[in-house]
Amino acid sequence: MVTANQHRAVLWDMDGVIVDSADYHMRSWQETFRQTGINFTADSFKQIFGMRNDEIIRSVLGKDFTQEKFEAIVRAKEVTFRRLIKDNVKAFPGVLRLLADIDEAGFLQALVSSTPMENITLITETLGIKHYFQHILSGYDVTEGKPSPQGYLLAAQRLGVSPENCVVIEDAIVGVKAAKNGGMKCIAVTNTHPTASLVEADLVVSSLELVNTKVVEQLLSLGKVSTERSSNRMERSLVLIKPDAMQRNLAGAIIQRFEGRGLKIVGMKLLHMDKALAKRHYAVHEGKPFFDSLVDYITSSPIVAIVFEGENAIDLIRKTMGATDPAKTEKGTIRADFGLDIQNNAVHGSDSPENAVKEIALFFKKNEIFKS
Repeated sequence: MVTANQHRAVLWDMDGVIVDSADYHMRSWQETFRQTGINFTADSFKQIFGMRNDEIIRSVLGKDFTQEKFEAIVRAKEVTFRRLIKDNVKAFPGVLRLLADIDEAGFLQALVSSTPMENITLITETLGIKHYFQHILSGYDVTEGKPSPQGYLLAAQRLGVSPENCVVIEDAIVGVKAAKNGGMKCIAVTNTHPTASLVEADLVVSSLELVNTKVVEQLLSLGKVSTERSSNRMERSLVLIKPDAMQRNLAGAIIQRFEGRGLKIVGMKLLHMDKALAKRHYAVHEGKPFFDSLVDYITSSPIVAIVFEGENAIDLIRKTMGATDPAKTEKGTIRADFGLDIQNNAVHGSDSPENAVKEIALFFKKNEIFKS
């Protein structure tokens, strides 16, 4: 079925919008320029963040450098950047939820970044977001860097969407200018620059947690938006019925508790997790003393994975489950009634919208989740 939003697009910048990478770019430039005898300061970095590598090098070294020297500097900088950020890739708040919601609403999406494709691949694969983008453009796909609109216009062309039906999400001053130079709407997030520096944008927000598909639609249709939070938000959350509950035949009783709170099942499967999946699920705990026992426990027998949907589903599910330790949680909760100890506590639920998106993607393909 063709929807109106299939003729609309959201174009994302990456560094400073999707991923908190500014410090790693700055440190990699500092380390690289130090080898050439140049003291590259934090203030210098703020002026160039968001620009293409050739423009950055030209702004620092002038025009007096050979192609061989340019390629050597770029190669050293990007290798250093990937080394520094590899184990530190972190999405900004609201990003993963917004990507999923925009995709669910039928918008097309493209990633337009000044950075090399190797960096883009590292970031998108680590965060598990590559599938959201119909097209990905790197700095090497264009001949002009921001504030030229070339990259955003090329993305719109490849998506088959007219510029006036595109919303760009940016954090950089030159990025906002690029969006407006291309005749597109622009949402600027103050991750890198203060509001006063981003006044050319159609909307400036302190966090993408304040943006949803309604905001995007209003911006395209009306040219103005409201970012006030609603007290009731439709959400999805992952729930796992753990081995100890499965071994005691409690799956039905646990599901009934959630359905009794008005939550609807939109995806469910029985599976036996292997250790690779378990380690990805518990990656936040890797290196902690209890990590191996968590992996051994969750892979000890089959579990049930469920995607529940409902208003304020994440908070509702966590209140229904109760605190992690059954001995300390409120009476009448799932863990108080069915949990055995802090590890064998019957059930898992996502603790934030961002983690819900990541966890659901670990256990379910898009075609395994049904619209309510």
